[in-house]
Order: sequence, then structure tokens, then C-alpha cells
Amino acid sequence: MTAPAQTSGQGRRILIVDDDEAVLKSLGDYFERIGYAVVRATTGKGGITAYQQQQPDVVILDLKLPDIDGLQVLEALRQWRAIVILLTGYGDIPTAVRAMQLGAENFLTKPIDLPHLVASVERGLEKLDLRRENVRLRALVPTTGKRLVQAGVTLVLIAAALLIGRLIGGLDQPQSQVPAIAPTRQQPQTEQERRVDSLLRVPSPVPDTTRPAAGAGTAKRR
Repeated sequence: MTAPAQTSGQGRRILIVDDDEAVLKSLGDYFERIGYAVVRATTGKGGITAYQQQQPDVVILDLKLPDIDGLQVLEALRQWRAIVILLTGYGDIPTAVRAMQLGAENFLTKPIDLPHLVASVERGLEKLDLRRENVRLRALVPTTGKRLVQAGVTLVLIAAALLIGRLIGGLDQPQSQVPAIAPTRQQPQTEQERRVDSLLRVPSPVPDTTRPAAGAGTAKRR
């Protein structure tokens, strides 16, 4: 077996499903040496149960198992979008195509080249991390429906503020003064006002009685 690759699986959990005890032990020991936490299962159903309980980051799955084959396990794990690397001693193309259709990350034939297997696991981890980051970002970004609701609430608050402002402004505005209507009839004058008025009134001209009226002299001379 080749030396461990220069990598670290610190904080990562890997599930290995294989009915061959020697393969299960060698792969498990190898990944533990490079920092991975390893979960082992020897049957397909045991592998499904282990995945549900342990939630590993990556699954290394053998195609030939004693109870159900690896494709059935792969199809069952598909509902959790598991990152699965399928191993087989029979590298036929139709099986590889079917495995990829079911969502396998990679399809490797035995005997396994360990650095190649580790590289496949790391690519699977990168894919998983990107998927988790996308989920986190989607949770931070509001959906279209939320944005519409927020916009509607904002418009309602603005309209309410404008209405309240107009109402308050109308209460503060002084009432307009209605001009008093001038009286149509003159009030009776007092005695003092009548005296002042008589003094200020211009007297009408007095007729001159010293001059004879026109025609008077003519009538006398006749």
C-alpha cells in the first residue's frame, strides 16, 4: 500500500461500505491516519442505517454487497444528496453510466489507487462545501415573496406617515379671520357729533337782496 497522501481530513467523517473485511480495514486505517473519522459497514442496509445515524461527509461504497447491491444503496442515499464514490471489481461501462445517473460522484475500479481515491474524496468535499455555502447564502437573501411583502409594508408606513403629517399640520394652522361686514345703516349721531357736524358744514350762499331783481328797473321807468 502506498504512503498516505499529504492531506488532512480533520473534522471530516467518511463512511466505508464493503463486505470484504480486509478492504474495509485497510481503507479505514488509511483514512484515519490522514485525519478522517471513519464509520464502517459490511452490508448495504447497514450502510444506509449508518448514513442516517452518522451523517458522513462522503461515502465510499462497494458495488457488490451480500444483501443489496451498491446501486440500490446509492439510490436510497440519493434522497439525502449524499456524496458517494462507488468501487467495483467489474468496471463495465453500463454500470458506470447508471451509477452516474443515480448521482455517484465517481466510479473507481479495484484495486484502488489510494491517492486517486483521496483526490476523489476531496473533490466530493469541495462540492459538499459549495452546496452548504449556497444553502447558507440563500437563507440570508430574502425571496421574491418576502421582498414584495417588505416593499408593501414600507409603502403603507410611508402613506400613514404622510397622512399623520397632514393631519397635524392642519391642526396647527391658524383659522382665517372673516372680515366684519360694514353696517349698511348709519348709526344715529349724538348731540355733540351733530354740533361738530353743523360747524364743519359749509353754509349755502345767501341770496343778495340789495340788488334789484332783473327787469325791476325797467318796469319802474315805464
